[in-house]
Amino acid sequence: MSESELFTARRTAKSDPALGRQALFSAEINQGLAAELPPEVRATLHFTRATMPAHWLEAILQNGESYRRRDKSVAMDFQSLPPAMATEFAWAIERQVQLGMNIDAEATAKLAQQIALVATGQRHGGLTSLLDLSRDEWIHEIRKIRIRRGDPLAPNQLNRLCSSLGRFLDVLVHAYHRGDWWELNVWNPVLDTRIPLRPHEPRRQNLVYFSHLTTPWLREAAKWWLARQLEREVFVWTTVHTRQHNLVWFQRYLDRVGCDGPHLTDDERQLGQWVQDLRQWLGRQKCAQGPTKGQPLAPTHRRAAMTAPEGLYRFLFEERQSAATELKEPRWLRLGPQHAALFRFGDKPTGVKPPPADIILSDAVISTIAQHSELFALPKDEGGFGEEQLVRILGLLIRTGRRINEVIMLDFDPLIAIPFPDPGGHVARLRYQQTKIITDDNTILVDQEVVDLIRQQQDYAKTFMTDHGRPDVAPKYLFLARRHNRNGDRNFPESTVHLKFAEFAQRIDLRDEQGKRVRISRTHTFRHTRATNLLNAGVPLHVAMRYMGHKTPTMFLHYAQTLSTVAEQEFLRYKKVTADGREYQRDPAEIFEALALDRRTDRVLPNGYCTLPPRQACDKGNACLSCTKFVTDATFTDALLRQRDETRDLVQRRQTAHQGRFGEAMTDDNVWLKGRTEELTALTAILHAIDSVRCDDGTIVPLRGAGAPQQRQDHLPGDTPEHAP
Repeated sequence: MSESELFTARRTAKSDPALGRQALFSAEINQGLAAELPPEVRATLHFTRATMPAHWLEAILQNGESYRRRDKSVAMDFQSLPPAMATEFAWAIERQVQLGMNIDAEATAKLAQQIALVATGQRHGGLTSLLDLSRDEWIHEIRKIRIRRGDPLAPNQLNRLCSSLGRFLDVLVHAYHRGDWWELNVWNPVLDTRIPLRPHEPRRQNLVYFSHLTTPWLREAAKWWLARQLEREVFVWTTVHTRQHNLVWFQRYLDRVGCDGPHLTDDERQLGQWVQDLRQWLGRQKCAQGPTKGQPLAPTHRRAAMTAPEGLYRFLFEERQSAATELKEPRWLRLGPQHAALFRFGDKPTGVKPPPADIILSDAVISTIAQHSELFALPKDEGGFGEEQLVRILGLLIRTGRRINEVIMLDFDPLIAIPFPDPGGHVARLRYQQTKIITDDNTILVDQEVVDLIRQQQDYAKTFMTDHGRPDVAPKYLFLARRHNRNGDRNFPESTVHLKFAEFAQRIDLRDEQGKRVRISRTHTFRHTRATNLLNAGVPLHVAMRYMGHKTPTMFLHYAQTLSTVAEQEFLRYKKVTADGREYQRDPAEIFEALALDRRTDRVLPNGYCTLPPRQACDKGNACLSCTKFVTDATFTDALLRQRDETRDLVQRRQTAHQGRFGEAMTDDNVWLKGRTEELTALTAILHAIDSVRCDDGTIVPLRGAGAPQQRQDHLPGDTPEHAP
């Protein structure tokens, strides 16, 4: 096998492929399912439009207006099925209706008919439950029977049966399973209410598959670890999904080299080399899909592939006694302290990946996007996308800079009135879901334009619920998924946003000023753009951090990139003066380039800038005020005033101490006093140059440089006579 072999994804099924071998069926549980059914369902096994429960009829696709015009039937007949199977079909439909899903009556009736052929046949006459066979086994038997009868099913019909059967099995497995929820190889939080989730989980629809982990001890340990961390609120569902996915690389390495068990190697002295071989192997792997397919794994991916097994083994070392008991695997007791830190310091790639250069959208690009945004709302037969919700999602992303999950998971009524007029034009507060960073406040001020977008979307959501026969049900979210969402508790899917945004940018041929294509499927570009615009508009850092929902300046500045032109303008708009108060004669733009403030912050001093060439060393220590390479401007006024006052206080204290010790004051030629006097003179000249020269009548005369025939004042405004130098 090649060292850089491209691995393909293993089979992913929403139902556990091992269901047919687990003997989950229980007659007692089946009777309990029958008792849970509404009386009108228990009374018959043949449902028509006349005999079907009203709440079922609302969920039937064929009961929709367009289907009724074509005289589509809603009939479902379970009479030919074994009694236990008929109960399972009825209970699974009831459960799906409760979850707000839609029911395809035609596909369900067809599935029940084909299942009956297998269950009543000669080979499988003893089958009593849908869980007696796996999904693939059921489809295989159906296909064989239809071929023997000379009436084979077309591939599209088999696929439709497979999809319907998979959903029934998914629902039933959680009803029959009698162990802990984490023992299943497929975790489905939509169908399994035992899985602990946050009230607003952005990836609630994502399933976690453990069938990819083919080594039994690794699979069971991973399930136990992630379940415990989820129950203890150490991990959230998104973290669990990511950790399991990253463990697949560890499994692939085990498949390649093998191991002696959970302890990895019998000789503990060889563990370090075993881990280093894993690290080097990861460095040779390539991406199997996506835009970087065929390229080496990025440092962030390799770090994640190392972090997952490291976290697993650290947890299992601490809980090895419980792991040996719960997992029935005594070899976990062989873990030692060396397993708690698999990788040495520096083994894992470090450093935050910097945002790409094109992460900021220009005003022209934003204008082009807004100009063509109505394309989302146009019907498909008119060349549009037929999804008006995307227009308002896009508008909120541009206007607020929130994360995509914070927009699509907004409450149905997320606006909070403000009790006083706001001079900035804000008319309300917008409450969003905190799904990534938990802060003290989850609201931001918004203007009338955002409020109008919210009101329009609320009207859409009300119409959506009415069309689904639930006008009295208040939806949970503002932006709603269009499928299987009769309860209004599923938000608009993030994956759809990314796909449609990518298609939108391609369709309108979105390009920047240099003619390069712009990607808006990476919705974080709107967040980076908003953060940058806030800084460029002069918003204080702490206010911008609060608005963006960040806790530290480092986190915020990773998202905000001030434009280089803005940084240069801020530097150049202040007059530069030297240590003797003269205006600096060089071109300020040359100073900016020499300092290169975004890269040469070592040349920024507490009270100014050092223009000494980078390759030359400074031999003046802290005597900048007597150095010809020192320049400063008005931005350092507070620091210069503070330095002058502190120097005056220091001189006064030293004079008092000298008088007390020697009985006389320092003379003017005292080496220490002479140096401090020069500093005070320089500070006064600098501050005068910054503030300009004031005449006795209060008028301001522009500074003409040191030695000019004009008299400087002895003190600046705010100085008292006794503090004048």
